[in-house]
Amino acid sequence: MKAADALKADLDAIDRTLVLCGYQEDPKGIAPRGKYKQLFGRNELKLMTRDRLRQGSADDETIAAHIIGVKGWDADDALQADVLKRVRDLLQREQKVGRVVQDFGPDGCLWRAVGMHAA
Repeated sequence: MKAADALKADLDAIDRTLVLCGYQEDPKGIAPRGKYKQLFGRNELKLMTRDRLRQGSADDETIAAHIIGVKGWDADDALQADVLKRVRDLLQREQKVGRVVQDFGPDGCLWRAVGMHAA
C-alpha cells in the first residue's frame, strides 16, 4: 500500500507542477508516451544512410525507402513514417557536425555526404 500512496503523491506533485507552469487542461488527458521501438542496432541507421549517400545525393524519402529495402521490411504507412522520421532526425544531427549538407535544387531538398566519395 505504501507504493501506491507514493505513486499517488508523485502524480499529485506533477499535477501541481503543471498548474504552476500554466497548463490549464485536465492532466488526465495527457497521453502516456509509447514504448520506444528499437528498429536498428547501434549505428546501423547511420551506416545505412551513409552507404546510400555514397551512391549519390538523395532526398530523405529515398534514403528511408532504401533502408526499408535493405532491411527487407514489408513496410506499412506507420513503419514508413517512423523510419522517415528517424532518417530526418539523423540527417539533422549529421548536418550539425558537418557530415552531410543540403542541396536545394529543382528536385527539392537533396542530402549530400561531405568527404565521402562514390564507390
